[in-house]
Amino acid sequence: MHPRVVSLLALSSTLLAACAGGSPTLEYRVPAPDAVRYAYGDTSTVGISVMGQSMEISQQGSARYAVAFSPAAAGVSVTLTVSELSGTLTQPLGPPVRIDESDVEGALIFSLDRTGNAVIAERPEVEVGASQMVSGFALAHGFFPGLPGRAAVVGDAWVDTVRYEGAEGAGSRSETAILRYTVVGDTAVAGRDLLRIDVEGESETSAELEVAGMTVSQRSRLDIRGWVLWDAEAGLMYERRSESSGRGTASVPMVPNPIPIQVRSHQHARLEGS
Repeated sequence: MHPRVVSLLALSSTLLAACAGGSPTLEYRVPAPDAVRYAYGDTSTVGISVMGQSMEISQQGSARYAVAFSPAAAGVSVTLTVSELSGTLTQPLGPPVRIDESDVEGALIFSLDRTGNAVIAERPEVEVGASQMVSGFALAHGFFPGLPGRAAVVGDAWVDTVRYEGAEGAGSRSETAILRYTVVGDTAVAGRDLLRIDVEGESETSAELEVAGMTVSQRSRLDIRGWVLWDAEAGLMYERRSESSGRGTASVPMVPNPIPIQVRSHQHARLEGS
């Protein structure tokens, strides 16, 4: 795994933040409380154009994650368990594929350093049908935001580069994402004082899957927009929303040339409680 690279862009405001005693430090540590639940939703579509025909594959799903934090040498250890899962994959040339929490066995265990660099210790066993929604790589490296590891005020910005690759289930996947975070203000939700951090960036993803003895691959380049609500006092992400869109190609053995695709997705995670 390549480490995340965090570079601060707004040097002047960062220096002011470091001198201001009331400015929150944005870093990972054991939060209070140290065991929480998140609700997660995912809607994705892939538009395909092949032999003059347009088709669409869609996925809709929701999940609840039980997340426990404990001290680690360089930051915090995270144990994420899929406690509830419900999803449907709709495809034009076959029946819908439905998934639930029985398709995931075991917990995802990983560590985060102060800025969010992830190192995976254990991954759950995930059935092929659920692997598009439940990925140990994507959850460990992408569920929580990158942080600067120091105090921040409105106007501060930093860039986080995320890279990972490896075998997963019946295939493999890799991603490189460059995300720009900007603190834009604060808000209050359910009695919590939260920082709003806007996110924008780009990602390049690649995935291969063995299906019925054939290798199916997909590559895409996506633009990403979204925001994070961060509870600096608790040291915890409260909410995150992300929208992605872009283009790519899919390759299957029976088609001689790569197939153009259009990809759109929307993810939303929100703290439910402890």
